[in-house]
Amino acid sequence: MLHKNEREDIYNIPWYALSANRLIATLGTLKSEINCDICVVGGGFTGISAALELALKGFSVTLLESRSIAFSASGRNGGQIIRGFAKGIGWMTSKYGASDAGFMNKVTMEGLALLLNRISTHGIKCDLKLGHLTAAMNKHHIADLRAEKEAWKKIGYDDLEMLDERAVQDIVKTKSYIGGLFDPKGAHFHPINYALGVAQAAQKAGCRIYDETQVLEVIPGEAPKVVTAQGKVNCKFVVLAGVTNVKGAEILARRSITATAHMIATEPLGLRRARNLMSKDVAVSDARFIMDYYRFSGDYRLLFGGNCNYSDMDIPGQDERLRQRMTKIFPAMRMVRIDHCWRGPLDLTVNRMPDVGRLTPQIYYAHGFGGQGIIATNIIGKILAEAIGGQAQRFDVFAKVKHRDFMGGDLLKRPLFVAGMTWFKLKDLG
Repeated sequence: MLHKNEREDIYNIPWYALSANRLIATLGTLKSEINCDICVVGGGFTGISAALELALKGFSVTLLESRSIAFSASGRNGGQIIRGFAKGIGWMTSKYGASDAGFMNKVTMEGLALLLNRISTHGIKCDLKLGHLTAAMNKHHIADLRAEKEAWKKIGYDDLEMLDERAVQDIVKTKSYIGGLFDPKGAHFHPINYALGVAQAAQKAGCRIYDETQVLEVIPGEAPKVVTAQGKVNCKFVVLAGVTNVKGAEILARRSITATAHMIATEPLGLRRARNLMSKDVAVSDARFIMDYYRFSGDYRLLFGGNCNYSDMDIPGQDERLRQRMTKIFPAMRMVRIDHCWRGPLDLTVNRMPDVGRLTPQIYYAHGFGGQGIIATNIIGKILAEAIGGQAQRFDVFAKVKHRDFMGGDLLKRPLFVAGMTWFKLKDLG
């Protein structure tokens, strides 16, 4: 029988980590000085994607992860596979021009194909299911979704479908929505099982993975060095993959801030109860800025996320807040048991676009995927590998996107950010 503290520890572990379907044997903590062609720092989707592609190109690759593979955002997210970026095509076109905006969004469709190919090629069992619905709660959402559908049509993708109120309610058994945009190519999956499969594929291609290895500093130069708590990596190139908090990359920390998202996993509902909530195994997110998002797991738990916390403080009671949001959509879930509640970080930039570039000719980076990064992280990992391999045309398009520091410096950065997000929360209520 579990003691109370043991139950609480398990309760706060992501359900994904507790349902991983494979073990991966790493080299453990780096405790020596080693040499390689490329050192990848960060074992999330961006890092393992870059590591796999670089190893397949014949480079000797070392990947360093401070905790375990996909421990952070890549293993704590909603598992929703959504095309595009946190910002829509219309906004991107106004900022970057039709050509670059169209190119970057088309790249995410290639990223979807890449993800599906990896799952097939490497036999990754990750509960992949197709279909994503963005649900509208008011007429403004309907107008925005129609504009997004037309924007995708202009760049050659006429596969999105506007659904009326009845069609949406045929899928999601709630009166919360008045319409929506359905993406038949969108999907959802078990993110940690996918990540472990890609990491294992990278190992088979020759990548050496050290976990529980905290990187302290990246020393630039023609032959950069990556300094860890107990070791050092001498290399020709470095990839900082979703990592901004190391000495030598302070400029990235100034352009990055984290928010905290929470998720709950219910008890297994069984197919019959699940079908009383949703007629299809699709992923759903609503069209608000601070959205609710949910889907069924492989064993028919409802995985429900939302109520994003921009203060980044660990505020008690998030499970009950999410239960309230869940039961507002599905009143029948009021008495369902919640088995797990966990938190996960969102790495944000000021413009909510990924920050991709070089600190020096030898040090590459990518971070700030803004809560919609499953596809983008995977394909940008590949694009980083292309650039290091000498083909930087696609990398250069993303590197052109300008990023600025968050206002306020170390002292006021967080309060000003919270104030700005409060405005968006109020807008959602309007």
